[in-house]
This record gives sequence, structure tokens and C-alpha cells, in this order.
Amino acid sequence: MSNDTSHGFTLMELMVTIAVVAILATVGVPAFNNLIRDGAASTEGNTLLGSIQLARSEAVKRGVSIWIVPQTSTNWQAGWEIRVDDGDTTFDSSKDSLLRRFDGIKSTVNASHSQLRIAANGTLAVPSSASTFKLKPSGCQNNEQRLLTVQVSGRASLSRISCSS
Repeated sequence: MSNDTSHGFTLMELMVTIAVVAILATVGVPAFNNLIRDGAASTEGNTLLGSIQLARSEAVKRGVSIWIVPQTSTNWQAGWEIRVDDGDTTFDSSKDSLLRRFDGIKSTVNASHSQLRIAANGTLAVPSSASTFKLKPSGCQNNEQRLLTVQVSGRASLSRISCSS
């Protein structure tokens, strides 16, 4: 009596398994890329939001104006700084002391104003109207763009908006 039990997969089982894996990869990889891009946009938006909230709390705590300015003229994407005003309420990087510096981000930043000044009471002093920042990640799809709004009251909020906005 011979024992002819075979171990392993047949060619047909292997081909079906490869086909199923290929279909799952075709569907899953683009969705994973979207998830990564959306997560990065969220992180960058929250970093900018957190820096504005930090500036507001420091202004109230210290009882002085705090500046939030891009590191290079008007390019917020290259990074930004929080500076403590020297008392004259005009921005001067040589006189206003550096509180914190933030590195650049990958998203394209479209800001309505080139600098913000938070007054000692926590309100937005410069500009005199609400300020907005649009953070658009590379390859933006659906609602992956972020809109950060700083109200005159000093309150900042972050929301998702369409990439076409």
C-alpha cells in the first residue's frame, strides 16, 4: 500500500492567490497614498494652528505683543517664527526676540497676510481683519486641502476644504 499524499499548492491555487493579491494591491495602494497625503496635510495644518495658539497664549501670559512671521519675506512654506515684540508694536527681526522657529512644510501655503501680530490681550492686532492660510498638499485630491482661519478675536480654527478652492 503506497501513501501518495502530496504537500503544497497546485499551479491553479497559486495563480488564483496571485490574482487576488494583484487585485487587492491595485485597489489598496492608491487609497493608502491618499491616506498618507491626507495625514501629512493634517499634521502640517495642526503645526501651524498650534504655533498660532502658542503665540496667543504667550502674548496673554507675558502681557506683550507676539509676532508670527515667515522666515523668508512672505514664504510661509519655508518656515515661520514666533517673536516677542520689543514694545514698539512694529516688526523688526533684529530687535524682536525669537521665541520659537518652525521648519518648512511640504504643502503649498497661500496666506492672506505676510505677518500676524497677536496683542497682549490675545486678539489679532495685525492685520485688522481675519487672516487665512490655505495649505495644499502636492497631488491634492477631494478635500485634502486645509484652511486655517485666524479671527480678529484671536481664535484660530482649521478645516478641510476642496482642493479646487
